[in-house]
Amino acid sequence: MIRARLASRLGIGRYRADEHYRAGCAAFVSRDINAAIDQLRQAADLLPGHAEYHAALGFVLLNDQRRDEAKTAFERALSLNPLDMLANYGQGMIAYRDKQWRAALAHFESALAAQPKRAETQYYLAMAQHRLGRNDLALGWMREAAASFANADDRRQSHCQAWISQFQKLIEPA
Repeated sequence: MIRARLASRLGIGRYRADEHYRAGCAAFVSRDINAAIDQLRQAADLLPGHAEYHAALGFVLLNDQRRDEAKTAFERALSLNPLDMLANYGQGMIAYRDKQWRAALAHFESALAAQPKRAETQYYLAMAQHRLGRNDLALGWMREAAASFANADDRRQSHCQAWISQFQKLIEPA
């Protein structure tokens, strides 16, 4: 008991959790998904009140097609921090894939509020608006996404341009 309190006061738990978090992120970048999940789970176990660990775990799980586990991790992150960008983005992706356009839109809006000018979020805001039949709003968001991708010299900018052309056709009177 005394040892646990001392470790807590010295921040050792936080240090170890951060080590696991960094190792999990590195494993994800290296495409070692199992190691990433293991490391991120350890980080979340050491500091269960840290939303970022749960959100990152959810993101990796979602990328591994483990939707239900990802959803649980995102929900945990949002219960700790309703403004967590990655958890909102992840929940938005789940809702979008489930064709729950309004829920997706709400999560993407929260993600963008937490981290403005994020191209991926702007892209999915456009797509959710499009699915809701709001092509004028979709066009605006897709233009934002294209500009953000262009600023990052990201090749996805050309994909956005194709959608911009499509949205323009949809909103112009015949």
